[in-house]
Amino acid sequence: MRIPRLFLDAPLSVGLHLDLPAEQANYLTRVLRLRPGAELRVFNGLGLNGQTGAFHAQLIQDKPARIVVAQFIPSQTESPLKTHLLQGVSRGERMEYTIQKAVELGINRITPIHTQRSMVSLDGERAERRLQRWIEIARSACEQCQRDIPPRIDPIIKLSQALVLPREENELALTLDPEAVHPLTRVPARPRAVRLLIGPEGGLDENEITAARAAGFEGVRLGPRVLRTETAGVVALTVVQTLWGDLATGSTETESGTL
Repeated sequence: MRIPRLFLDAPLSVGLHLDLPAEQANYLTRVLRLRPGAELRVFNGLGLNGQTGAFHAQLIQDKPARIVVAQFIPSQTESPLKTHLLQGVSRGERMEYTIQKAVELGINRITPIHTQRSMVSLDGERAERRLQRWIEIARSACEQCQRDIPPRIDPIIKLSQALVLPREENELALTLDPEAVHPLTRVPARPRAVRLLIGPEGGLDENEITAARAAGFEGVRLGPRVLRTETAGVVALTVVQTLWGDLATGSTETESGTL
């Protein structure tokens, strides 16, 4: 059986005794049926002394569920390519799917955006509840895919605000456009960071595409077919991680800039 992994929103250190939150305690003791003595991994996204990784831990009590934190185990599951997804908010499970798969593909930051053709309108308490739901999905995806640093999930903002967010050094900004001349696989660049702009179900309108280009986003296409919004970001992330990240070789270096 694979050793369970848990994200804990709490300080972690070797030797720490910690009572687990009710939801996670229920998952370990009732769903997985773990008993005292069982091993697990815990992480909080902070690592230790500048290293990424998780802590080995042991369940020492099940009612209430309590663990003791043991040694730190470094990992190298983060891509050397920083990726930031500006994702048009889609409905229900579509947005959740995009977030989950983006995490598995190494995304560092997700900014949900509201555009002219957005079919979802969220504000106030509804927006805050949805944001918390997305954060939980991202953390759960990290538990499953062996990542130790959950990505940053921003509150929903307008496209105009997203276009002027500060950039990373040597960052390539791209937007998917079915009418673009060049495919993503032929972008002549070796970036250290990539920012992807993906429209909602109805796509970006002409004015938004023009505004994105004026803000420095290069239009690219992903082949001859138009992809759904929940598919487009996932496919684009797969391509950029293969071109410039760690999917091509499974390491921190890629040998070629083309597929």
